[in-house]
Amino acid sequence: MEVKVDYVSDVHLGFYIDTKNTKNVKSFVDSKIAIGCNGDILVVAGDISEYNDILFEFLNSCSKYYDKVFFVAGNHEYYITDFKHIHISGDGEKYGYKSMNKIKEIADNFKDSKDIIFLDRNSSNGGIYDYKGILIAGDTLWYRPNSLLDYLYYYPMQNDSRFIMSDLSYYKKMIQLHNSSMEWYDKLSSDFDLIVSHVPPGRSEESKVKNCCYYVDVGTGYKSSLWIYGHDHKENDEVYNNTRFISNPWGYDSKDFKIKSLVMRK
Repeated sequence: MEVKVDYVSDVHLGFYIDTKNTKNVKSFVDSKIAIGCNGDILVVAGDISEYNDILFEFLNSCSKYYDKVFFVAGNHEYYITDFKHIHISGDGEKYGYKSMNKIKEIADNFKDSKDIIFLDRNSSNGGIYDYKGILIAGDTLWYRPNSLLDYLYYYPMQNDSRFIMSDLSYYKKMIQLHNSSMEWYDKLSSDFDLIVSHVPPGRSEESKVKNCCYYVDVGTGYKSSLWIYGHDHKENDEVYNNTRFISNPWGYDSKDFKIKSLVMRK
């Protein structure tokens, strides 16, 4: 059996359309996704939008062109983009200034969907889905600050440190996200056909950038022959330790909005 997979990450719709109106999303998908559609399924490796109504419209519009759409949350899906103490209007009060409430809303919205599959450790499917015999696992798979430099420079320089909100302190919230996602990953079996994450897994020491916020160390047991990721805005297609790692980010300045494709056989 063959399954054609289209894949993209880091869509960042706010850089390409006025996100005040969801109708703009439908027009964007019809003009950009439709012309590049080649697969049976679409995989989106995170960072669609900071706003859930925009994310919902994007995925619903994409689902017209595919049998199923699979996606993971990126760091931007966790963002609470307003702060009550400076009175900027937005969605903070709606979610109680807790990022996990935004993720719960996403999970609840798609829990009964047959067409759009939210791959996440907190979703009803537990981040695991069997598509016609092809076993898929997915999650954001969070990084963590480790060194003194991480804590004093790299992490504080990221928007994640400001816009991801919880009751925990500045650093502890990221440690909790990391530990939760790694607990999920560590429990996975080693026979998956595809893993999807937003944060890239670290490969060789040379491929681990100095900035801790752009990879997650999962060791060398990658548990799948194929891994689609996003986050670092670097297009990639490489094989390491018998696993193929691929990324197709649009980022903040895409010109051609290309949809890449591959064929999976089972």
